Amino acid sequence: MMIDDRTAPAPGGAPGRTTVSARALEHLAVGLARDLARVPRRDVSVALADDRGSLRVSVTVPVALQGSRRESVVDSGAALRHGLISGMQELAGRTVGTVDIRYSGVRKIAETRVA
Repeated sequence: MMIDDRTAPAPGGAPGRTTVSARALEHLAVGLARDLARVPRRDVSVALADDRGSLRVSVTVPVALQGSRRESVVDSGAALRHGLISGMQELAGRTVGTVDIRYSGVRKIAETRVA
């Protein structure tokens, strides 16, 4: 089980401890991947592992096809990788060293219009 157990001063200088469980990190990674890949939560799978002190994130998502919007798999993979690295750092203070992306299938996403 991975637990981030860093002690940092709380606002106002009060000492304290922030503990982030492995399950919380996994849920955060799933949420980030879902938003970045633009697919439903049920289509996202994430596995976390230690990678010599940093975090290794393995993600499985379908390729999302959305109406006339087309993006290459390489470009969407790069955006997903960058978003996971920056999101985990910003939101959980975790350094992600490696992101492995596996595309499994294709998901057509309906365009929604706002009136």
